Amino acid sequence: MLLTELAFAGRGGSRGVANWFRGRNGRQDDGAASRAPVVDEASVRTALRDVRDPELGRDLISLNMIRDVRIDGASVAVTVALTTAGCPMKHRISGDITDRLKMLEGVEDVAVDFGEMTAQDRQNLMVSLHGEATELAPAFTEESKTRVIAVVSGKGGVGKSTVAVNLAAALERAGKSVEILDADVYGSSIPVMLGALEKPNVVEGVIFPIESPTGLKFISMGNFVSEGQAIIWRAPIVNKALTQLMRDVYWDEPDFIVVDMPPGTGDVALTVAQMIPKAEALVVTTPQADAARVAAKAGKMAVQAHLKVIGVVENMAYAECPDCGKELRIFGGNGGESVATELASKILGRIPIQPDASGEPGNALYEEGSAPARAFDEVAASIAAVKVRKKLRVL
Repeated sequence: MLLTELAFAGRGGSRGVANWFRGRNGRQDDGAASRAPVVDEASVRTALRDVRDPELGRDLISLNMIRDVRIDGASVAVTVALTTAGCPMKHRISGDITDRLKMLEGVEDVAVDFGEMTAQDRQNLMVSLHGEATELAPAFTEESKTRVIAVVSGKGGVGKSTVAVNLAAALERAGKSVEILDADVYGSSIPVMLGALEKPNVVEGVIFPIESPTGLKFISMGNFVSEGQAIIWRAPIVNKALTQLMRDVYWDEPDFIVVDMPPGTGDVALTVAQMIPKAEALVVTTPQADAARVAAKAGKMAVQAHLKVIGVVENMAYAECPDCGKELRIFGGNGGESVATELASKILGRIPIQPDASGEPGNALYEEGSAPARAFDEVAASIAAVKVRKKLRVL
């Protein structure tokens, strides 16, 4: 199972096809060549069905990763198309190919060269992988009463995760049932913020959300790996893991699921948006012009994925002077208004800075009644007031 198989390994090496063929300057003995078993492309491709991508778990032929096979007597060279040029598993793939092809009678030398898939190739691969999954949990379907709020930002560091957990807390204060999906796989911070680092319970293949000391329930990839362990998966694997989180987790159809989205507009963020077409996007920015510029891009990505942008939150909007109570716009700018205007939306809240909310374990939620918490209560009230039409469940 993907979420419990988290060991990374690498071995072997590769030589470029061109260099390998240039190195073959000697002439074969015609008699020896005539007596040697003949290796053809069909037998090579058949053998490569036994070689699996270490992360995707499927053979290289069915994944359409073998793009070229060249045979010169007892020497075979293959070209492998990777999803990304920096694939961390390329050396292991090279070693596995070499070992398998050398088992063929008549093969003495093997060379492996690497290329990179096109964007269309990667998209086709993702569709293929997602096609193996069963339907998503009922909470994510259009027929469910559950509203999915995708918290998006154009870049890291704007407080997207802080907004996600505090919005969830504010919705609970408003009497709504809420759960959190941490979809920011590479930078998952929800477990630390909520002070719950334990692994989730799994019963008969069903994963149960973790209940944090704050009472908020959530699921995150950060709870499946050791603390401090880097996740270096390629996009197709991340997408597959997120699919599993939306399919195999027991989402009890709460009123809201708040999704902490990956920052930016990359493959993972786009795929998550496409997988939950009923999601509503809440765009997070800070006052600075640069943050607003990239936040607007994230909002436009959501629109292109057919999500509704329900509003903008300007985080770290100001600090309150402890002496006179005046708003101090220490980051200047007017990022929230700028993003809202560009997306034809509106600002749902301006969140002030409060130094004692540090984001350390269990200390990410603003105290009820504080200025930031009151601002989030207003955001939650605005979101809860939106009337959403849903499809009727077909019986």
